[in-house]
Amino acid sequence: MTNTKTQQPCCMTGGCGDEHFGALVGQVFRVIRRAMDTRIAADVTPELTGVRGMLLGEIVRANKENRDVYQKDVEHWMQIRRSSVTAVLQAMEQDGFITRCSVEKDARLKRLVATPKGVAYHERIRLSIDNFERELQRGVAPERQAVARAVLEQVLANAQVMAGETRSTPDGGTIDNG
Repeated sequence: MTNTKTQQPCCMTGGCGDEHFGALVGQVFRVIRRAMDTRIAADVTPELTGVRGMLLGEIVRANKENRDVYQKDVEHWMQIRRSSVTAVLQAMEQDGFITRCSVEKDARLKRLVATPKGVAYHERIRLSIDNFERELQRGVAPERQAVARAVLEQVLANAQVMAGETRSTPDGGTIDNG
């Protein structure tokens, strides 16, 4: 369906309609990501985006729990390609939020460690993300939030199966191929 005024697909003009659920989910994702990046830049530092802030939080938590974190863990958590993770980690290292430390048992592995700067920013990032989440869900009743979460989790599982990232089980569940 196109918008007759601009002759662009309806999703590019903000109205995805009922026919393309995936397009609506993609549009929501992009707008949320931009809004979170804007929030983190304003509340914490322009050096971080929402994704980098969430990733830093995961690294800080793992470090506090004495768990080792490697690039492959980040690839799995964030569900993004190795090259994208490499770029994000290099930028975070360059900006002084993390370091990569060699591991005795395997010189090829680099353990991710939050720097004092990264740890110092962590709490501010967490508060900013918590506030963002509250504002994002404002006006949506808890029972509707639960339904939306269940629908999105099922859509995610379906997309993962189609992408070959998981496979279906006879009971309708999924098994991670990663």
